[in-house]
Amino acid sequence: MLMSAENQVVAGALVAEEKAAPTNWLAILKQGKLTASARYRYEIFDRDEPAYPQASEASTLRLALGYETPTFYGFSALAEYEGVYALGPSDYNIPNDPAQHKPGYPNILDPLGSELNQGWVSWKWKEADYQVALTAGRQEVMLNDGRFVSVSFWRQNHQSLDAAQLKLDLPHEFALTYAYIGQVHRVVGGDATDGQPTMNSHLYDLRWKRNNVINISAYGLFLDYQQPALYSNSTRTLGLRVEGPWKLAPDWALCYTAEFAQQADFGENPNAVNANYWLGELGFSFKGHTLKGGVAWLGGRSLTDKLSTPLAHPFNGRTELFAANPSVGRSHGLEADYLTATGPIGRIPGLTYNLTFYDYHSANDRVHYGSELDGGMSWKVKPVCEKWEVGWRCSKYWADELFGDALRYALYTSFTF
Repeated sequence: MLMSAENQVVAGALVAEEKAAPTNWLAILKQGKLTASARYRYEIFDRDEPAYPQASEASTLRLALGYETPTFYGFSALAEYEGVYALGPSDYNIPNDPAQHKPGYPNILDPLGSELNQGWVSWKWKEADYQVALTAGRQEVMLNDGRFVSVSFWRQNHQSLDAAQLKLDLPHEFALTYAYIGQVHRVVGGDATDGQPTMNSHLYDLRWKRNNVINISAYGLFLDYQQPALYSNSTRTLGLRVEGPWKLAPDWALCYTAEFAQQADFGENPNAVNANYWLGELGFSFKGHTLKGGVAWLGGRSLTDKLSTPLAHPFNGRTELFAANPSVGRSHGLEADYLTATGPIGRIPGLTYNLTFYDYHSANDRVHYGSELDGGMSWKVKPVCEKWEVGWRCSKYWADELFGDALRYALYTSFTF
C-alpha cells in the first residue's frame, strides 16, 4: 500500500520523534547528580578485660554509589547503594549477627555486605519566604548534633530510616520539621536480629535562627518500637537546644551550647522511665582553631530507669565504650566532662587536628568510671586532589570503676567522586 505525501510526512515526523526521545531523555538524565565514594579503613580495638582475650582487627572498604535525578515539576528522586567489604583481617564482633558474632572480640560495628542505603522521592515548592519539601522513602536523618537521631558517618555502614519527612521554611528565619519513622536500618546491618526494627515513631523540630548569633531548636521524639524484645527502647523525649557560634569579629567567635531534654516511657515500654539530659558547652574560635569545654549529663536511677538514645551514633568518646548509658553496681547514668581542641596545622592546606580529653562519672552518685584521651589528624590532599582525604584516630581509655583499659585506633583514606 502506498502512502500519500501527507502521511509520509507524518510518519517521518513520528520516526524522527522516536529517535530524538532517547537523546532527550539522556540529556535530561545528564542533568542529574551522580555521586560515588570509597573509604578504606584499618581499625584495631583492644580491651584489657577477661571477656575480651582477643584484640579486634578490621580491614574494610566502603563503596557507595548514588544518583539523584534532576528536578521535574518540583519532583526528584535518589537511589544510593552502599557495600562494605573485607580487605584483609576481619576478626571483630557484631552483636546479634549470627554470621559475624565472635565472642571474645570487642565490637567493631562494620558488617560486611551491601544494601540500599537511601531510596527516596522528594517534592519541593517555594514561593517568597515559604518553602516546602516532602521526602518519602529510605533516607538519612540527623537531629541537631545527632545525640538522639543521627546517621553515624564514621561507621562504614550508615544508619538510614524508612520515613516520610516534611520540612517547612517559614518567614522570619523559622523552620519546622516533622518526620514519621516506620523502620530503622542500623549500622549493625540487616542480618543482625535488631538491625532493622520496625516502629511507629514521630519526630518534631521547630527552629529559629539569627545568623552568626544563635540557633534554637525545640524538638520532640516519640519512639514506639513494634517488636516485644525492643519495647524497652520506646520513649518520649522533649527537648530544647540553644547554640552558637556568636561571631564577635571577623576572626573571633564565641562557641556555646545549652540543651535540656526530658525522657519518659512511651508506647509498650514495660519500664517506668523518668530521666533528664542536659548539655553545656563554652569556648571560642579563632582563625579556624576552636577550644571549648563541656559537660554532658545522661540521667539514670536504675538499670531500667535511665536515658536511652537507640537512634544515635556513639557519643562520649571514640572508644565507643559509652555508646549506651552505663551502669555499675548501684551507680547509673553518665556525666561526661570534656575539653576539646580542633583546628588547622601549620601552613599545610587541608591538614587539621582534633584532641579531646574526657572524664567520666556516674550521674547519680559520681562514682568515677574512668578517663579517655582521643586524638586524630586528617588531611585533604589539596596538592593532589581536594576530594582525597587521609587520616588517623587514636583513643586511650584508663579504667577506674567501669570496664578495663582500652586502646582503639584507625587509619583511613577516602575519595569522593
